[in-house]
Amino acid sequence: MAELRDLLPLVLEKCSGMPNQSAIDQLKKAYRNFCLESGFVQQTETVDVDPVTGSVILYPEADHYIHSINVVKDMNGKRLELGVSYKADASNNVTIVQGHSKVVITYSIVPEMPIDDGVDVNADVLRRWPDEIAAGAASLLRLMPDQPWTNVALSDFYQRDFVKGHREAYRIRVVSNDEDQFQTQSKRDFF
Repeated sequence: MAELRDLLPLVLEKCSGMPNQSAIDQLKKAYRNFCLESGFVQQTETVDVDPVTGSVILYPEADHYIHSINVVKDMNGKRLELGVSYKADASNNVTIVQGHSKVVITYSIVPEMPIDDGVDVNADVLRRWPDEIAAGAASLLRLMPDQPWTNVALSDFYQRDFVKGHREAYRIRVVSNDEDQFQTQSKRDFF
């Protein structure tokens, strides 16, 4: 079980002199923003399709909401095409257009605010991008008005590290979701 509190020393290294609770509060916001921007934290469910309406019901992890539908596959592992085989509306409600009784759906989840102090966060995110999440929290802390640690230039500096981290996580997520799309190219002879 990973906790955001484990990143507190990294935040205090980047932005010392503030109460621990303020740093933890900004770590929660930075973690949530990281999940929101990267879509890295995903959940996969095998769900039944309503035979009449084609709708499915998804159950995201407790205290999380569905951010985006990333991949929908049939039970043979074949990827279904958005707009042709299924529809997903702005609220991430999924309706299967073609005749499938079950599908496998992978979707990104984001923690709901406010995040409780003891909430279980994704250990892989904290293991791979601890400095970037701490930089996101430090960036938020450095923007607090009328505080001795306020420094807009440092906030911008830390924000760049944070953005670099969530972009990397986004690319990793996209590649992992799309690896079944890559097909080997056949060789051609040109005369």
